[in-house]
Amino acid sequence: MSSLFKEIDNQASPLGEISLRRRRIPTFGDRDIYEVKLGEEFLMSSMFVDAEEALSTLGLAQVQGENLSVVVGGLALGYTAVAALKDERIAELLVVDALETFISWHQKELVPLGKILNADKRNRYVLGSFFDLATDPSTGFDPSSAGKKFDAILLDIDHSPAEFLNPSNAGFYTTANLSH
Repeated sequence: MSSLFKEIDNQASPLGEISLRRRRIPTFGDRDIYEVKLGEEFLMSSMFVDAEEALSTLGLAQVQGENLSVVVGGLALGYTAVAALKDERIAELLVVDALETFISWHQKELVPLGKILNADKRNRYVLGSFFDLATDPSTGFDPSSAGKKFDAILLDIDHSPAEFLNPSNAGFYTTANLSH
């Protein structure tokens, strides 16, 4: 492997093989670009993060109040979560992900935003299916406070409400009437 490309990690998951890669593309300047792939499909690239950041800033702009408790559904490279933590009104942020691989990459700081998320005491990782936790009021998102209510939920898991990473996610969008 050249210094222009490195596979940092590759693991099996319930959805298939997940890999984390770092590359440099000279025409884009002297910066590392991180990519997450599921099999041969690209899930996330640090080249394109505007949608993740906008999800947080636009979503939280709709919420009034202080000392907010917020859930981010989906971790991947962490851009949604880090953008949310820029809002000083956030008292706690739970980042829920079904894949231990993503949480591990951040805890081990294999991805650049891991260091930021780990250093912020407002952030906590929750290993679990966002969809299962969202639809079970007896448990909810916070394992230490069953049924706890949150001020905002920022969902960034599937490509869109019509393009699912896991076909079992479709039921949530239909139930929530978010299919279009």
